[in-house]
Amino acid sequence: MKAFHFSLEAVRTLRQRQENDALEQYSRALLVRQQAIDALETARDHIHAHWAETRRQLSGKSSASQLSQLQDHSRVLERRQQECVAALRAAERSVNAASQLMLLARQQREIVDKFRDKQLAKHQRLEALEDQKLIDELAARRGPSLYTNYAQP
Repeated sequence: MKAFHFSLEAVRTLRQRQENDALEQYSRALLVRQQAIDALETARDHIHAHWAETRRQLSGKSSASQLSQLQDHSRVLERRQQECVAALRAAERSVNAASQLMLLARQQREIVDKFRDKQLAKHQRLEALEDQKLIDELAARRGPSLYTNYAQP
């Protein structure tokens, strides 16, 4: 009995490694996207808190300089929110690109695995044929003597 040997095992190992690397890259991209989402939510929370403070200041007596400072701070917060939105869009693009790479790596690995499975099935069929030939040969050698012993009283 010959052990199964897949001639493209090195390629299979490489494809598995590439798939794992792509999966790690996808995972990192998802993490970066989640951080961008969290940063955007924080920026929006700051804007809401700032508007609440602005409404409070407007309902009371405030000087022109205080209102100007509030307006400047509002612009800073809006700019920060726009930066967070841009970062989130970039993170989404990274996630999409990493997803495509991961799917491509998986497909390439599956192609090699399918070829390996076909080779293994062929190997097993050939082994079964060899086993059957051996059994038939043994039966042919022993068969007549066994039948003749039982047939004679």
